[in-house]
Amino acid sequence: MKSKWFVTLFGAVPFAAAVIFLQSCGGEGGPINGGNGGLPSVTKEFEALLTSNQRNASYVGPQACAGCHGDTGDHWEQTMHAEKKVTCERCHGPGSVHVSGPSKDNILTYPKVTNSVVCAQCHGPIHSQWTFSQHSKFISDPVEEAVLDPARYGKSSRCVACHSGLFRTQVVDGGVDIPNMDDEAIRTIAEHTLSDVPQVANCATCHNPHSNTGNLTDDGKEVQLRHKIFNDDISKVGPGATAASFTTFDHICAQCHNGRGTNPADNRLEAGTARPSMHDSNQYNMLMGFGGVEGSGPVIRNTAHANAPGQCSKCHLPDSRHTFTVSYDKSCAPCHTAADAAARIQSTKGEVIDELLALRYLMENWAAITFGDRDLWDYTSLITAEGKTPPDQTLVPIEVKRARHNYYFVIRSGDYGAHNAPYAKHLITIGSQNMQRASSGAAQGSSRQSLSFDQKLAILEADRARARDADKLAWDE
Repeated sequence: MKSKWFVTLFGAVPFAAAVIFLQSCGGEGGPINGGNGGLPSVTKEFEALLTSNQRNASYVGPQACAGCHGDTGDHWEQTMHAEKKVTCERCHGPGSVHVSGPSKDNILTYPKVTNSVVCAQCHGPIHSQWTFSQHSKFISDPVEEAVLDPARYGKSSRCVACHSGLFRTQVVDGGVDIPNMDDEAIRTIAEHTLSDVPQVANCATCHNPHSNTGNLTDDGKEVQLRHKIFNDDISKVGPGATAASFTTFDHICAQCHNGRGTNPADNRLEAGTARPSMHDSNQYNMLMGFGGVEGSGPVIRNTAHANAPGQCSKCHLPDSRHTFTVSYDKSCAPCHTAADAAARIQSTKGEVIDELLALRYLMENWAAITFGDRDLWDYTSLITAEGKTPPDQTLVPIEVKRARHNYYFVIRSGDYGAHNAPYAKHLITIGSQNMQRASSGAAQGSSRQSLSFDQKLAILEADRARARDADKLAWDE
């Protein structure tokens, strides 16, 4: 029997897909249908989502919906959707059959209504941009694991909380505590993700279609964002944060782009030697400057980037462009010219990559002297995947584990200093100092200075990819 919350979520008020700022009465999304209030025509992709018994239904107007869904209508009336006359049936499909016999089988509702093609009817250009982003891609492994073993993968690791946009809107933002869910509910949502809404983050993941939220953009627009765009309170995602807090962090980007409670304390580094403790998503940690082994002395924790209005969105959503990529001319203005920004980024990345490789060489040299194999500086599961027998981790000194943590902390953020160069360089310096102590002060220079930038980057990205593989191994173990 399904749990009470599950019935509530799937049998409650239908849920429309998300909205971003409507650019005109037609939303610039497609051909205008003169008989549809100036809105774009319904697309074939949208029609394909409708059930067979809804496709022949007729439109009945929002007043017919208000009798059962009045509360939702009250919130909707305050939104840009209402101003643009985007009513219930625009997202949920024609409602005559549903009015005659209410059922979730004769109206477009969860889960399919959260598919991005619903929004694309009016927001075509932005939807097209989104399709080029990583958010539109789907990493199926965690979701498939949630289907196979929801008791572990849905509750303990919470992988699907960020790898399934559908799971996030229905469960995390629905206020449901994952450990209290029954396994059938987790499995059902995961199956719907695999079949109906296979997107890691779509419109509805970030936007609430029914209500204004008060979470304004950095230029003061109400676009119905589910979470804040600026949050400098790191307590919910700081070292040792619980899964319940770091998966529900109130930040529209850092709700997923955080290091999931990665902890640099010595006792945690001694205990967690299987794989790097931060996921491939610690960009917010790097931006704000926390989560690495910092040593003693002053730390430049963050830069102006951390305090810019909009934080992540300032650079990754210039002019509401939803590819989420940074462009020097838009993202970096007015603080930098395009040429200045490009030169700074190129210089910073070159410096950080060289310093990372020097740290890696110190760890390799230590492993060669200690174990007779340069590769045995790395984490246990990563070495196992390479077909090598890992050393007894109790023989690896804490100094090496500190350096190892900082090395992976920097490469797993994936920006090589762009988010926070002072903090990245500080962590590498602390890692190198620890390796000097582990090697009895014997300095070792990098042997890779003759490599090209691309060759150097390839070495680091290979380590980053192996860390991702270690995460996947953890799902399967």
